[in-house]
Amino acid sequence: MHLIPSNSFSNSHHWLQLERRLLLARFKDAEKILSAAERWKTQCLLGQGSLFSERSLWTPKNFEDFRRLYEGRPLDEEEMSLGNLKQQLDPDSMRLACLWAEMDWLYRLVVSPSWHLTEKKRENIRAIWLWSGEEFPERHELLSDQVLGAGVANLGTAFFSLEWMEYRFFAFAMHDWFSQDRVSSGLASKPWAFAKWLDSTEAAGDRAFRHALLFLLFPDEFEPILSSSGKRKIVKNLLIGESFKTPNLVAVDRALLQIRRHLEREEFPNEEIQFHSSPVKELWMDPPKVVDPKVNYGIEDAQQDLFIPVDRLERLIASIKFRKNLIIQGPPGTGKTFIANRIAWCLVGRMDDDPIEMVQFHQSYAYEDFVEGFRPNREGSFDLKPGVFQSFCERARACPTTPHVFIIDEINRGNLSRIFGELLMLIERDKRSKKYAVALTYSEKRFHVPENVFILGMMNTADRSLALVDYALRRRFAFEMLEPAYRTDFGRTAFKSFLVEKRGASTKLVSRIADRMTELNKTIRDDKELGPSFEIGHSYFVPDKDDKPSEEWYKHVVRTQIAPLLHECWFDEPERVENALAGLDSNP
Repeated sequence: MHLIPSNSFSNSHHWLQLERRLLLARFKDAEKILSAAERWKTQCLLGQGSLFSERSLWTPKNFEDFRRLYEGRPLDEEEMSLGNLKQQLDPDSMRLACLWAEMDWLYRLVVSPSWHLTEKKRENIRAIWLWSGEEFPERHELLSDQVLGAGVANLGTAFFSLEWMEYRFFAFAMHDWFSQDRVSSGLASKPWAFAKWLDSTEAAGDRAFRHALLFLLFPDEFEPILSSSGKRKIVKNLLIGESFKTPNLVAVDRALLQIRRHLEREEFPNEEIQFHSSPVKELWMDPPKVVDPKVNYGIEDAQQDLFIPVDRLERLIASIKFRKNLIIQGPPGTGKTFIANRIAWCLVGRMDDDPIEMVQFHQSYAYEDFVEGFRPNREGSFDLKPGVFQSFCERARACPTTPHVFIIDEINRGNLSRIFGELLMLIERDKRSKKYAVALTYSEKRFHVPENVFILGMMNTADRSLALVDYALRRRFAFEMLEPAYRTDFGRTAFKSFLVEKRGASTKLVSRIADRMTELNKTIRDDKELGPSFEIGHSYFVPDKDDKPSEEWYKHVVRTQIAPLLHECWFDEPERVENALAGLDSNP
């Protein structure tokens, strides 16, 4: 590990005197979003205007009204979800929908398209804007693929699951900005003063929006890292001295800048400095966990904390061993991903993720991503690159005695014929040999799927937007259905035991969850428009190790996770949704 002395720049303050400059190599991929952010700064933050209209949206009055949406209401995701926000807007305040949409644009601008699809960003912005009754500016350049698809920050699921907290923080900060006339103070051109002010605003804290905003406004000083803990970890592991000990985020950001400039000057003068990319990430990231290849992983290990009987788990493993290809399908929350990893480890024979690869299909996923395709290079031309599955097969071919498992989440979201191409035949279990090798579309090289490759797909049966899986896929995969744990006596007992013994829940609370979800699922199952595919699984009520189930926790899960599912099930019957929620949320 390279440790950088904390006084390597600060003694002479030389690092503070360095010319403020845009590192072209660093920001080549971010040029579009930084240019777009500059327009937002000029038109909205400083000009009180709008991005997508000729109106004045970013005004003290609008943020005063926006702030009132939060006041006097529980601070939870349900209250600030899209549907509930729309209900809170009266006809005279529909202008706030346009303001909210522009805030949403800024919130998602920095996010890498590998984490959040470009079209998904646009759909969110469009949905909010249309509440205003105004036409959505579909062709606006700031909504183009070139802008929304240029994000550079990777992040975790909390960035989206805790949106209500992010928007609350930003809305309160903007209320302070405009009501106190921060523009005249010149803060918008003073990175460190701006950061200090931002951290002093109401509802400030370890918010991802805080980091995104600082990077978009001051990319020379701040990193496109949206996690406070992530920043602190880099500083702690790379900087020796006192700087990293302070909890002050501005001090952490200053230390990161100090580290960056040291790396640029001393360690990697001719390379791009990206903290989450090689060769820099190896300097601060914890070493990967070493897996002892002698430690076996079998059925008994996989059975731990699963809510299905051992004979059912054995059947799942037998299915994929026999067919080479298995799809696990079921309603949301039935633990498909959790079980898929256990099955993969059983096939490999140990808890080793090296022979395992996971991807998620979507409507834009293509043969070029999966098998092979042309990719742009730095010279402005194109190189033929292998796709993720072809590369995975070559890894498996190099270790023929080790089973390799390729996991595909949302397998039915992709156009299978378009994605697999000629490989659709090669994945059949009796076609796994050189005898059936075919020429690939672009490279024309002969290719076959190795015998030691297993394909494990997952499919959500409650997705209304998906067509039925075509016959070509069905005849090449075995299919197994997962059900909510409360459907069977074994699952119900295992679910209760887990929450009580390993998560510290009260027996009364766990029985309440199981009883009420069983009753709700029966209602869904008996609905002719829905059926078993739309039942709600147990995973929503399996907390992390650090969370102890409580009455407050239960109600939060109901409001923020179960309620949106019910609104999708009965989107045209709001009274039915409210009745179902009342049954779940009523006092014991």
